[in-house]
Amino acid sequence: MPPPPASAPVSAPRALWLRLAVVVAVLALVACRWDEHTGFTALLRFGDVFAARRLPEVAQLSVAAVPGPGYDGQFYAQLAVDPNVLRPEVQAALDLPAYRAQRILLPLLAHLAVHPWWILQTFALLNVAAWLAFGHLWWREAVALAPTRAPWLWLAGVLSLGALDSVRCALVDLPAALALLLAVRAGRRGQSGRAAAWLAAAGLIRETALLAAPMLTHPSRWRLWALRALCVLPAAAWFVWLRCNLPAGAGGFAGNFARPGQALAAHLARCGWELGHGNLDSRYLWGLIGAVGFAYQSLHVIFLWRRDRANPWLRATLAFAVGFWFLGDFVWHGYWAVARTCLPLTLAFNLTLPAGRGFWWRFALGNACLCHAVYRLLPAF
Repeated sequence: MPPPPASAPVSAPRALWLRLAVVVAVLALVACRWDEHTGFTALLRFGDVFAARRLPEVAQLSVAAVPGPGYDGQFYAQLAVDPNVLRPEVQAALDLPAYRAQRILLPLLAHLAVHPWWILQTFALLNVAAWLAFGHLWWREAVALAPTRAPWLWLAGVLSLGALDSVRCALVDLPAALALLLAVRAGRRGQSGRAAAWLAAAGLIRETALLAAPMLTHPSRWRLWALRALCVLPAAAWFVWLRCNLPAGAGGFAGNFARPGQALAAHLARCGWELGHGNLDSRYLWGLIGAVGFAYQSLHVIFLWRRDRANPWLRATLAFAVGFWFLGDFVWHGYWAVARTCLPLTLAFNLTLPAGRGFWWRFALGNACLCHAVYRLLPAF
């Protein structure tokens, strides 16, 4: 059955059943990662390459591992087991100590589980909890700003590649986006102090969340700058402390940025070459489709901001829209990393899509990689 027009609201019961079905399906796919010996550590993607460098507390546990280097969640999870970044064993266990440690808030929350085994399980599932909270708040945001299109916008958020890949690999991107969502909602209600606090928390989850600081507003110019300083200060102080106390070269920004469009062009050329030579791997097929979609999201937010500078979502994500063009080869190595980095941009894009004629092609173009997001969450991947 074709979807209803953008102007036709979906009944409340149908919307409720839709949300319940999606939640149950995603939780079921996450549950498939459970193993009676390793728990949910498959979500952390420990790599064999780093097995010899694992924390002693983790090395003696039974954890799921994958061939090769694994992925970033393994480092944040070990930081959760022992957040003492001055300890030599912790520095050895992290690929980029200062870079990983600057995203300290989520590991600290998981550390409250006390025992290493439970800390790993807690960190593996923090994104699941964040996804459920995000789904609830995102629905309320979509209903408030676009009631007739809320179900479709809700799906575009909760099933976005940035959100689901953060769940799939136990990363920090979705929790940071959740804190940003809370900040925008608080700011729109006039709760500037609470908005600044949520942004400060988001900055300690993922530093790029601080790019949303322009969303803060206040009638007093001096209090506005004080609020912006307040949201940046905790992360800035923590980052300076890390740079002063960890070994030189322990950062990790090299390769994250490039000249405008340089890495994007290289990515498109690489995908086109692989596809042209018969390599139909989803990495290249969806990488090409997704890159076009994110470029469209970026241009949409940039041009719309010029006409509606008071919109809090546009103010919060303009820097993400511009920054998209400066992302480097390290991020474009897998376009799903771009999807996670630009998750706030994806949210703003969907909430600011105009209703009426043209809604569906814009929606489809900007959210084309949603299908790949679900595909990647399947157990075999």
